[in-house]
This record gives sequence, structure tokens and C-alpha cells, in this order.
Amino acid sequence: MTVTRELALAKVAGKRPSRRKFGPAFWSGAGILGVILILAGWMTLWPLHDPFVASGPALAAPSLDHPLGTDNLGRDTFTRLALAARTSLIISGAAALLGAVIGTFFGLVAGYVGGWVDAVIMRVVDAVLALPAILVALVVGVVIGNGPWPLILALGLVFAPGFARVMRAPVIALRERDFVLAATLSGVRPARVIVEHLLPNVLTPLFVQFASVASQVVLIEAALSYLGQGVQAPEPSAGRMISEFTRFMQLQPLLIILPSLVIILLSAAWNLLADGMQDYLAPRREPAFSLGGRTKRRGPAAPDRTTTSTQHTRTE
Repeated sequence: MTVTRELALAKVAGKRPSRRKFGPAFWSGAGILGVILILAGWMTLWPLHDPFVASGPALAAPSLDHPLGTDNLGRDTFTRLALAARTSLIISGAAALLGAVIGTFFGLVAGYVGGWVDAVIMRVVDAVLALPAILVALVVGVVIGNGPWPLILALGLVFAPGFARVMRAPVIALRERDFVLAATLSGVRPARVIVEHLLPNVLTPLFVQFASVASQVVLIEAALSYLGQGVQAPEPSAGRMISEFTRFMQLQPLLIILPSLVIILLSAAWNLLADGMQDYLAPRREPAFSLGGRTKRRGPAAPDRTTTSTQHTRTE
């Protein structure tokens, strides 16, 4: 439902149109990411203990000094988990941002220019999409080394074609609209048409795709770190923590459970954020059901009794 139609219906019904609000999915995802970001910043600036030095006995149970216990080397688990969440959050956000910048550029160019330019870009996109993301990240790690920045570069390039495909479709639909044709006929340069007229109208799928890709990056980064090809020691990573502490699972199960929860929460938070943004930015539709049950359909209007009686009198 467009805004104009919504205002018109609200005016006819005698009611003010309700303002669009973010739903519970958006606030749940934003809340989880906010809490993780606050804890990560806190442990970065004012850590409880040095995350790289032993500060207690090995495999200690949770206590006041160590809220989540210690690992096999006596390092504080809470501090290291907060830093691991920070690393995953930075990698997922940066990789999704890099993919969004590259993919949006080629998607806008392919959709607006069309022709052989569109064909070439889309064939390259199809070829890159056929490659598994984790395999490309492994190859990049072998070529330029392991660590956060090679991982961000590899995953950004892998997910860029997805952004290009998502952005191309709405641009093709918009390039024939009157405001785009008017700008083109008035002599506006193609780059300015793309930036000022097309890009602001395709931000909805861009935001949703960004959050969705960030969720996938969290899982891939954890898998690569588990295999030893992601974030390297001594920098903490949830995936590598699971790999290192598997042998201590029976002695201290929290060493496995807590990093797994961090991965699940980060991935779920990005997914919830994507769903919430999609619900907020998508055009409104008339609901088929209401909270009280099925919405009643309005039947034909009842005839006016006064008019009916008057007509009956005239007939007599």
C-alpha cells in the first residue's frame, strides 16, 4: 500500500494514519547486537583481566573474580569471549559493507546501462556465485595469509555478486520511470542519475541484504577459525575456542557452550535485524487477519429507512 493510498483511506475513514514502527524482530536483533557491542567495548577499554595472560588456576569454575571461569591456561573466559564477539562483529560488518559497496556499484551499472555491459557483469556474477564462500576464503588465506583483514577481503568479494544481483532488479524497473527519463533527457550525466535518482530508491533491498550477509559471514568466520584458517592466536575467536577446548569438554563444558552461544546469538541477531528492516521498509498491505480474528468484510450498505419510506409513499 502506497503512502498516498494510505492517507486517502485514512481520510475517508476519518482516522489519522498510524505511523510506521519497527517491530519486535528489529528491536530484538538490535538489542542483542547492542549488548554485545557494549560488552565488547567494555572489555576492550577496561578488561577485568588481561585476556592474553593467565590470571587464575586452569579450568576454574565461575566465581566472583572470574564470572565465567578460566580456560586451560588460566585466562579469563569472560574477557576473551567479549573480545571474540567483538572480532566476529567487526568481521561480519566490514565484510558485508565491502560486499555492499562493490556489489551495489556493479548492480547499478548493469541495471542502468543494460546491453552487453549488463550481460558481461551478470555472467561474472553467476561464475562467482557458483564458488563456495568458504573455499574462496581458504584460497585467499593461503595466498595472502590468514587474519581478520584477509578474511574481510575474501568474504567481501565473495558476497559482492549477491548484492549486484539484488540491486540490478529494482534498477531495471526504475530506469523507465518518468523521473529517470526526465533527468536523462535534460542532460544529466549517467553517474549523477545513478547516485541521485536510482540509489536512494533501492536502499530497502540493500539494507536487508546487508544484514542477511552479515549473518552468513558470522558462521563462515567461525567455521574458518575452527579449521585454523581464520583469526589467529593470540587474538580470541569463538570458532577457534571451540576447536581448542573440545578436549576439555567433560572437565569444563562451559568452554564449548559459551562460544557456541556467542556464534548463535550474533547470527540470530543479524537475521532478526534483516527481518525487522524488511517488515519496516516494505510497502504496507491490508492484513487478512486481525488480532481479534478474521477481519469482517463489509457487505452492501443498508438502505436508508427514510428514503425507502418516502419512495413507498410516492408510489402509493
